[in-house]
Amino acid sequence: MIVCPRCGKENQDHYKFCLGCGAELPRDAAQPKSFTAPTPPAGLPAGDGGFAPPGGFSPSAPPGPAPQSVTQPPPAAPVAAPVPAPEQPAPTFGGAAADGPLDCPQCGAKVPPNFKFCGSCGFDMTAVRAASAPAAAPPAISAAPPAAAPVPMPASGGGRLVLIRPDGTEGESFPLEGTTTVGRETPGPFGADSYLSPKHAEFRFDGGRLVVRDLNSLNGVYVRIEREVPTPLGDGAVFRIGQEILRFEAYGPPTSAADGAEPMGSPNPGYVGRLRLVTGRETHGNAHPIGPDGMRLGRERGDVIFPEDGYVSGLHCELKRGEDGTMYLTDVGSSNGTFVRVVGEVTLDHGTLLLMGQQLFRAEAG
Repeated sequence: MIVCPRCGKENQDHYKFCLGCGAELPRDAAQPKSFTAPTPPAGLPAGDGGFAPPGGFSPSAPPGPAPQSVTQPPPAAPVAAPVPAPEQPAPTFGGAAADGPLDCPQCGAKVPPNFKFCGSCGFDMTAVRAASAPAAAPPAISAAPPAAAPVPMPASGGGRLVLIRPDGTEGESFPLEGTTTVGRETPGPFGADSYLSPKHAEFRFDGGRLVVRDLNSLNGVYVRIEREVPTPLGDGAVFRIGQEILRFEAYGPPTSAADGAEPMGSPNPGYVGRLRLVTGRETHGNAHPIGPDGMRLGRERGDVIFPEDGYVSGLHCELKRGEDGTMYLTDVGSSNGTFVRVVGEVTLDHGTLLLMGQQLFRAEAG
């Protein structure tokens, strides 16, 4: 882990910028640590991600011969010291000071001023940054002409997927028109991700709304749920926090055999279901019963903790049964979000974040 010198947040060794405040991380502060995700996505062996530790050092050059004694020339006449240049102001981005974060109006997270999008929820911070900028000075006569305005997205039937990097900045985008299939066979940001199936998901437009359908991929498509908004989970629903893949299984009333015999078992203290760790398409790890008061999950606090997963927040999410008997999943303000796996097809709102393979995308529709 690399500890951010500005805010103290722990970051993965391969991060260049802090997930907490966006500050650049010192590369020499990373300590070698063996890290293996307890649950690779859908049980596939996790690779090294293409990251390599910092290169080795170069040995010091051997000392050269001792300097020869030379006759010192007579001292020159004193020269007046140069007048120091006036101190330059700190650099700014969009009118805000470089060390002054902005408040995300959607989730309240602190966003560094040079981030175009919120690293927690993906909200477009352009308008917020522009509103906080002071009045611009009159342009100089020799100023270059303004850049051309960006081309707007089509009103309907078109959109794009925008790659969101680990530091919250925007990467390359992939256009969506009509019906588009994406996967490992697709060029752009998909071809190098070995966790994607050759044909992974299909995007299409239905009445001007963007719809995603999982094409029976191995590792699935996950959509991020809103913070502090309970999301219903059906029996067998799969969700992801950090690198952990979890399946919810509801408990029903005990059923008798055809001949009327009652099943035996330990007394049930009120368990309503269980949470199972998914280690493969058909294999599972530990199972945790869910009591009548629900269950909380996190890296440091909760009924079930994942201390080795740096992508899980201290307290990440909770499961709780509602008055209608439905189990609800709620993200309690995590840094990296809670994602529910798509079953069949799902309609996406503009700006929805989704996980495919090991990459995070923002869906935009005209």
